Amino acid sequence: MFVFFHYFCTMKGCFWRSAALFLLVLAGMNGYAQGETWEDLLEQRLFPEDEGTAWENVVDELASLHEHPICINTATKEQLEQLIFLTPKQVEDILYHLDVNGPVRDVGGLMLIPSLDWDTRQLLACFVTFDVPEKPDEMSGFRDWLTRGKGAALSRMDVPLYRRAGYEPFTLSEWQQHPSRHYWGNALYGAVRYSYRYREHFFWGFAAEKDGGEPFMTRGNDGKRLGRTGFDYYAGYVQLKDMGWLRNLIVGTYRLGFGQGLVMNTNFSLGKNTLLAQLERNATADAIRRHGGTNETDYLRGAAATVSVGGVDVTGFVSYRRYDASMAMDSISTLLTTGHHRTTTEMQKHDNVGGTLAGGHVKYSWNGLHVGATGLWQAYSRPLTNGHLAYKTYYPHGRSFTNWSADYALYRRYVTFVGETALSGNGGWATLNTLRVEPFDRVTFTLIQRHYTRDYWALQANAFGEGSEVRNERGLYVGADVQSVRHWRFTAYADLFRFPEPRYRVDGPSKGADVMGTIIFTPAESRSYLLRYRCKVKERNVASGYSFDGLFREVTQRVRLQANVALGTAWSMQGTADYCQVNAERVDYGLRIADRLTWTHPARPLTVNGELAWFRTTAWASRLYGYERGLLYAYNYRSYYGHGLRGALMASGSLRKGLTCTIKMGWTHYFDRNEIGSGADLIAQNHAEDLAVQLRYTF
Repeated sequence: MFVFFHYFCTMKGCFWRSAALFLLVLAGMNGYAQGETWEDLLEQRLFPEDEGTAWENVVDELASLHEHPICINTATKEQLEQLIFLTPKQVEDILYHLDVNGPVRDVGGLMLIPSLDWDTRQLLACFVTFDVPEKPDEMSGFRDWLTRGKGAALSRMDVPLYRRAGYEPFTLSEWQQHPSRHYWGNALYGAVRYSYRYREHFFWGFAAEKDGGEPFMTRGNDGKRLGRTGFDYYAGYVQLKDMGWLRNLIVGTYRLGFGQGLVMNTNFSLGKNTLLAQLERNATADAIRRHGGTNETDYLRGAAATVSVGGVDVTGFVSYRRYDASMAMDSISTLLTTGHHRTTTEMQKHDNVGGTLAGGHVKYSWNGLHVGATGLWQAYSRPLTNGHLAYKTYYPHGRSFTNWSADYALYRRYVTFVGETALSGNGGWATLNTLRVEPFDRVTFTLIQRHYTRDYWALQANAFGEGSEVRNERGLYVGADVQSVRHWRFTAYADLFRFPEPRYRVDGPSKGADVMGTIIFTPAESRSYLLRYRCKVKERNVASGYSFDGLFREVTQRVRLQANVALGTAWSMQGTADYCQVNAERVDYGLRIADRLTWTHPARPLTVNGELAWFRTTAWASRLYGYERGLLYAYNYRSYYGHGLRGALMASGSLRKGLTCTIKMGWTHYFDRNEIGSGADLIAQNHAEDLAVQLRYTF
């Protein structure tokens, strides 16, 4: 198929012919079974190219909820709010329906809730059960907490079947001359994690990870041990929930999110997508979440607790952890987020800065009104420096930082207003406000206003915006979501933004726009089709030798066509065509055609999945993104650059009761190069194969 497309098309002008043929083939296929998983359904709503989105946390959160589904007939408001795709109105409608009409016994019963469209019902069914409990949940003794819960242990190993330059043997003199070109560890990636839960009250777990190239019980030339003993990264937690006045308590590693994220958000932000329900839900959802994943950046280490006193929720937290940083003399130049400690240079930056953080949040809720306040103090063992570059003039500098904010929300049947306004200790301020109106069932309009001053300092912030930091940005977003037309869903938005001060690669004030439109057609439960167009216009410097000749507009257009078809009781297929065009100093473009075929055994827990993608891009700016099925808790969005093929084959099945094995084999071949990567990552061939194995035991 891909050889045919390559022969049939030239890069220019081929996209619409290829995409039309691609859709005609799939449109003729009829099926009668649902082949989509929660990953397929969620993929339609995510933009992996968005900056500042912690997709690892998103995948980890949803994978955990899928493994431990919520009983919808006994679910509380807080439990349903963990599902990031549900709006507050949908949560209220579900609870109201259960209270008035009684238990829901299958996914078909969700059709009686008007605010839930077909896509949302299918996605919800992946994270809930429809059990009808015979008796209410009663608290048991502490011994039951430790012995009658559910546990899951997981082990993963990735084996690259190629060799990077950094793994080649080296001498002492070679290492002294180029310390950043040689890895001290082997090429294997390894991770283990364990989680235990007793109902919705008691949780504990831990995780450990070693990246490829990082030393594991290895000694250097001087005989001293390199890196940490054993794994490079550890996380662990113990959590108590819903114990009367004690609503939430975590000791260990955890994540926080208050208000709209202007002061504190180490969870995740979902960009500009239709999942903006998260913006509304932050005012009511649990602020504290356990962190038992392998994300080495977005977490805190210490203790956090929420208590309820007279209708007021009071949260306090304290954290101390080490951070990786690049140093300039005795000051912090950059706080690093890669989590890699493979070479001597990377090890020198490992945990070389200590950070202390403490604060609290107070929230009052009554009859759809929520008012909260956040205070945060944090300090580093060494001061931050903003350097001498013009675009860093207003970057944070100093040793300690403070932030305060007020968050607010008002929920009514058809109107929702949420927001947060924050101040930093140096006098900067930021505000983010959202108005959502639903004049008819499943017809929603959203308006978001943001204003982040140039000198607002919030190192733990992660909020809605175009830039990767909450600073130096103004913007207005208008969006619409129409689901009321039978079999059709239409979503669109327009976001206008402005940066008053210089930024990286932008020597003066700049502005831009981001426009997107999506159509999803679901003629039957066995078929769905998606068409998406997105155009982003941004200003940046024009490069001319080693000088800059002012600003010009860079226009990036992306088109996606996607079809999901169930071919029978056991087979399903997903086909995707992506096109990208970037108009800058020159015109660059990219094309990707991908197919995924999945077979599920009708009677046994066995699934086999195969994928193949052909891609061709003319520059890094026109790179493409695609989702690839992967192991549990793994981040599976890939970027495609150059000209080549990417294939993957994965099989998952039960070896015995409670024990599941997943094996994935991947293969990448490039037609436009003889080497892959550079420096220590160089692979001296045009193809790379990788193998991943995962074992999971539940009891």
